Amino acid sequence: MAKPVIVTIDDQSFICEIIKHDLGNDYDVKTFTSGNEGIKFVNESPPDLILLDYEMPEITGYGVLMAIRSKKQTMDIPVIFLTGVTNKRLEEEMLERGANAFTNKPINFTVLRQLIQKHLTGK
Repeated sequence: MAKPVIVTIDDQSFICEIIKHDLGNDYDVKTFTSGNEGIKFVNESPPDLILLDYEMPEITGYGVLMAIRSKKQTMDIPVIFLTGVTNKRLEEEMLERGANAFTNKPINFTVLRQLIQKHLTGK
């Protein structure tokens, strides 16, 4: 059986590598350090779940989320935000606009794995 595909979009390459290292045994992790590259891949090959940084230079996580939610073939993909920003209002706003979950950096992989499992089985 094929592993579920998780796309990670984070402008910090070391975050992408940590995620790939930690989740790679259980998931097929594709990483992108550019929001626009991530969007292009997701549109061409929709994954099972997306891990998304909020603060990125060329396009914010919000911009990526809106691009994903605007297309029929990608609108239902679960999106979990990973962020160093601790702002309840921002978290509420992103959840209202279509994010499935939020978790903070530094990443707690126990919590992240629980969120991934919850949203993959909820599909």
